[in-house]
Amino acid sequence: MPSSLTNDSFRWYYASIYLGLALIFGSQYFTYKNVRDLSLNNERLNVTIGVLNQTANFGLVTKDFQSNMRGYLITQDKQLLADNYNKKIQLVGITDTLFNLVKTDELQTKRVKDLLQISSQIVLYSQNVITIYRTQGADSAFSKIQEGEGIRLNNLLTAKINEIDDYENHNLEQRRKLVSATQQNSILFIFVTGAVGFILTILSIVFLNVDKRKQRQFQLALNEKERILAQYLEAIPDGVMIINHEHKIEVLNESGREILGVTGARPDSLEEQVKRIKLLDPTRYHVRFSADTLPVSRALQGEKLTGNKIDLVKNDKIYHLETNVQPVIGLNGEITSAITVFRDITERANYEATLEKARILAEKSVRVKDIFLSNVSHEIRTPLNAIIGFTNLLMGEVTDPKSVEYVGYIQYAGKNLLELINDILDFSKIEAGQVHLEKTPVPIRELADEISAIMHHRAVEKGITYEAVLTDGLPEYIETDKLRLTQILLNVCGNAVKFTEKGSVKLCIEPIGEPLNDVQNIRFEVKDTGVGIPKDKIKEVFNRFVQATESTTRVFGGTGLGLSIVKSLVQLFDGTLNLESELGKGSVFTMDFPFKVVKEADLQDEVVEEIDINASVTSLRILAAEDNSLNQKLLKAIFERLNIPLTIVNNGQEALDRLSEETFDMVLMDIQMPVMDGYTAIKEIRRTISGTIPIITMTAHAMVGEKEECLSIGANSYISKPFKESELLYTIAHLGNKENYESPQPKDFTQQPPMTKMTDTILNLDYLAEITGGDQELRDELIALFENDSQVQLKNIAEASLANEPERLRQAIHKFRSSLFSVGLLNTANQYKDLEATLKQGKWTSDMNQTLVDLKAESELGLSQLKNL
Repeated sequence: MPSSLTNDSFRWYYASIYLGLALIFGSQYFTYKNVRDLSLNNERLNVTIGVLNQTANFGLVTKDFQSNMRGYLITQDKQLLADNYNKKIQLVGITDTLFNLVKTDELQTKRVKDLLQISSQIVLYSQNVITIYRTQGADSAFSKIQEGEGIRLNNLLTAKINEIDDYENHNLEQRRKLVSATQQNSILFIFVTGAVGFILTILSIVFLNVDKRKQRQFQLALNEKERILAQYLEAIPDGVMIINHEHKIEVLNESGREILGVTGARPDSLEEQVKRIKLLDPTRYHVRFSADTLPVSRALQGEKLTGNKIDLVKNDKIYHLETNVQPVIGLNGEITSAITVFRDITERANYEATLEKARILAEKSVRVKDIFLSNVSHEIRTPLNAIIGFTNLLMGEVTDPKSVEYVGYIQYAGKNLLELINDILDFSKIEAGQVHLEKTPVPIRELADEISAIMHHRAVEKGITYEAVLTDGLPEYIETDKLRLTQILLNVCGNAVKFTEKGSVKLCIEPIGEPLNDVQNIRFEVKDTGVGIPKDKIKEVFNRFVQATESTTRVFGGTGLGLSIVKSLVQLFDGTLNLESELGKGSVFTMDFPFKVVKEADLQDEVVEEIDINASVTSLRILAAEDNSLNQKLLKAIFERLNIPLTIVNNGQEALDRLSEETFDMVLMDIQMPVMDGYTAIKEIRRTISGTIPIITMTAHAMVGEKEECLSIGANSYISKPFKESELLYTIAHLGNKENYESPQPKDFTQQPPMTKMTDTILNLDYLAEITGGDQELRDELIALFENDSQVQLKNIAEASLANEPERLRQAIHKFRSSLFSVGLLNTANQYKDLEATLKQGKWTSDMNQTLVDLKAESELGLSQLKNL
């Protein structure tokens, strides 16, 4: 409604203005036209009067000329002849005047010419009479006059003068009529304009009164809207404040007063408010805010800020506020004021702080648990390694049947204990999110055959049947993590065999639907006729340390971790797991997985050269660093049996000393040792002794990320304790084969990912996670090392650039580039790589120094992002 009223008012205002302007311009034009017409009439009237006067004078002068001629003939007065000369000159002047007056009128000009010609004839006639008088006498002259020529000429003259006078008199009458018409039109126009002006005045008064009434209605509506808006502002639980360019507070709602603790009169300005209220900046060590540093003041400069934190000191307590600010833009596009909306988040902040403490405590607990499991694993695996190793050696030496039976029991117990430790560690890794799938092309039928070979043997031992059925339509190769998928199937099939006393176990593998985008859903179904699971226990069996009944552990053994691990691994594969079971009749485990189909054309067959293990290892001199006496004896026994020269030391420092004194072909390095651990020893070997000698790390920690860390510092391979003899020998033989051995990369070398995987962001988190194996501790260590190293390297780059030493600058950039790759700053590193190539080509220009400044800022920004991870 207000908008409609305003538009109507504007419409009538404009109509009145346009009509008034039209009247003004019309009046001025009409007045100008009348004045112009009157002026033109006056000019023409003056011409007419002039023509009439001149023609009358012309006639009189001509008559006087003839009278003087006749008088001379009568009186012989020569003075009359002299007067005729003057009359002739006077006629010429009158004729000129007439020509000037009628020059714009062709008809009158012709008449004046005729008049001049007639006058010339009269003058000529008079001169002829006088000449006759002088030569022939008076009688002849009078006779000439009596002929009547003079009378004829006078009549012609009179007629021509009358013709000119009649024409001018007619024009004079026309002028008079025009003037009369102009007067009448002026009177009519004055009357009409007066009437219209009177009507417009009346209408303006009417419209003005109507507009005033509408304005009052509009003002009432506006006041109502302002009242409702004010109620809205007061109803908002958040504080709202608006300031203008002069920092004057225009609006501060009641919630804002309560939050800020404002009592009495509202502060007039922002300066007065910060004096009355203590506002602190938590991001700057609680520096007190001034009027200019408050976020709302920055909004006056055009900034839009959200999530700003402010601490308020009220009643000797600190309250936490969160504020959002933004500029208010006027109709002309300029900033007119700024608005801030703030709220008290003290309870939320306290809750978040509590949650953060709980998170830190939980992470610490998890870390403590991981360390505990790692240490327990090490302490258990170390003697277990000796037990299994010596048992294997003993099995090859004893011949007494009873001794063989006892050794078999020891092997069985050691195997069960190792499976228990592996289950605990697997569950710990899965629970911590430290298990990553390593997908490779896997032949699905070969996978089923491997599972069946193991399960068939177990089934025969229990007197039951085992069958594997693969339906048609299965792809030949799928992309998956063979180790983890095998672990799932062995666990489920192993449970089926374990809990089936009679009957059969059946593994069915079949495709589900058609492939979509080269992804095939495949179902693995394991059916058994075993003891079954009660309905109320089906969901619980997937929880850790839970089995179907209390007697299950006593009768069948086990820890209750297997199905929990299976469930977690299935989820890791983005698969589904379903269980159907009936007590006393058996169970059906159904697992569906989405696998990428690998075509034969995409397979890259790797030809593995067969290595003669005995020939490869017996000629090697090997140094082993191991602090545990049992493991030392085990290693010594294995190597003695194979006739492999072995030297054993107790820690990393002794290994360094031996390597400095003697020559060895390979080093076996334990990680956890006194005096100097394996990590430090490997670094020192690579730094001071040899960059090529093969190093195999042996550890009982078996935690995710440890293998990657060992390889990253210079080790060539990794073996987890307790190791299998065949695995150890094969690794030694492979690394000891000089023809196939590839020396480790230099210490400062970092494998760069393909350029197609580069991102436009500063920090490549995927690459950082890849090189750290998801190990946060390793990542944090790399970041800390990079932080220290970057300060030195950036300083070296700046000094080389300032000194204008291209080669020194290139070397500094090369060294720093490797550090950037190690923490995932790939984009920045590649930009430094381009600069390094430019320096190597000798094309460095002074404007590239700015690029160094920009890259330094980008590196510092990347470091900031790394520290915030």
